[in-house]
Amino acid sequence: ILEGLSHFELRGDPALEIQGLAYDSRQVKPGDLFVAIRGHHSDGHEFVDRAVEKGAVAVAVETLTGCEAKVATVLVPDSRKALSKLALTFYDNPFKHSTLIGITGTNGKTTTTYLLESIVKAAGGKPGVLGTVNYRYSEKKVPAPVTTPESLDLIRLSREMVDHGVTHLVMEVSSHALDQGRTQDCPFNVAVFTNLSRDHLDYHNTMDEYFAAKSRLFTGLRADPS
Repeated sequence: ILEGLSHFELRGDPALEIQGLAYDSRQVKPGDLFVAIRGHHSDGHEFVDRAVEKGAVAVAVETLTGCEAKVATVLVPDSRKALSKLALTFYDNPFKHSTLIGITGTNGKTTTTYLLESIVKAAGGKPGVLGTVNYRYSEKKVPAPVTTPESLDLIRLSREMVDHGVTHLVMEVSSHALDQGRTQDCPFNVAVFTNLSRDHLDYHNTMDEYFAAKSRLFTGLRADPS
């Protein structure tokens, strides 16, 4: 599971079997690897002990927390980036055999996903959608707590969709998600830009920063569109 990480230090058994991944200590299950990520309101490193108490057998951290004597510890320079890499390996890269379409913009993202969903269906494809209203494919719909989920959730949902025959993944990509690297390992085949107007400046501070975040969707396009 560490194969996708370029820089890390492992303290513990390299042959340890991992049953699952978690970044929220409340969601940890026995056998999980807990990844402590730093958020805007809380720091996952403060919940490492709780994750271990709930059964985590390994943790990925940016700084040592004292738990390394209890469980295997993966020391990484950026745990949020590591979470995405770990998820991509754990879920066997669901993007390898699907067409990935990302839509960003201040307004119109949700409408565009519905349009693209209909186009894919009309063309004989099987779409899956991750967006503001819900995450859906076939007859299954899951309420969406955020527009673009954290990398682990995004990759897990994409794997579920691909396993159920989804051929085209249509994703609303928020500026927050782009700035935080939630989609850093999503090799988009197609990128759609709707518009840019004043919004989210409480987060991005300036329009230039807001635009820079949006533009990252296009730098993540696959070099080989096939």
